Amino acid sequence: MVKEYKDIYASVFLLVVSVIMFIATFSIQKLTVSKIGADFAPKLVAIGIFILSLILLFNTIKQVKNPQAIVVDDEDDDDEKGNQPISKLSVLGTLGLLIGYVALMPLIGFPIMTAIYLFLQMYLLAEKAHRNITLFLIISVVSSGIIYYCFKTIFHLRLPSGILG
Repeated sequence: MVKEYKDIYASVFLLVVSVIMFIATFSIQKLTVSKIGADFAPKLVAIGIFILSLILLFNTIKQVKNPQAIVVDDEDDDDEKGNQPISKLSVLGTLGLLIGYVALMPLIGFPIMTAIYLFLQMYLLAEKAHRNITLFLIISVVSSGIIYYCFKTIFHLRLPSGILG
C-alpha cells in the first residue's frame, strides 16, 4: 500500500520544492538591463520540475485508480534484460573527461571542447557493438553548435571562444 503512494508523496514534495524555488528566484538581483538575467535559469528549472512533477502525480493517481495498468518493475530482472552493471572504468573515464573538459575549456573554447567531450563521452559509454563514430561526430558537432548559437544570440551570454577568438 505504501509503495503505491510513494510516487504521489515524491511528486507533491517536488511540487512544493519547485514553487518555493520559483518564489525564491524573485530575490535574485538583476545585474543587467537584458531581459534575461541571473534569475532566468533557476526559473526555468523550477518550471520544469513543476511540470514533470505534475505529470508524475497524474500518472501515479491514474495507476492507483486502475491497478491493472500498473507495470511491475522488478530490479532483479536487470541481468535478464541484458543490463550490465556500471564498470569502474566508465565512471573513472567520465570523471577524467569532465575534469579535462573544465580545465581545457578556457584555452580551447566552448564549441570545440563541447564537441570533443560529447564525442568521447558517447564513445566511452556506448557498447562496442553500438559504437557509430560517424553518428557520434555528427551529434556532438551539431549539439555543440546549436548550444553555442543559442547562448550567444538568444540568451546574449558569452561563452569561452578559446582558439576561435
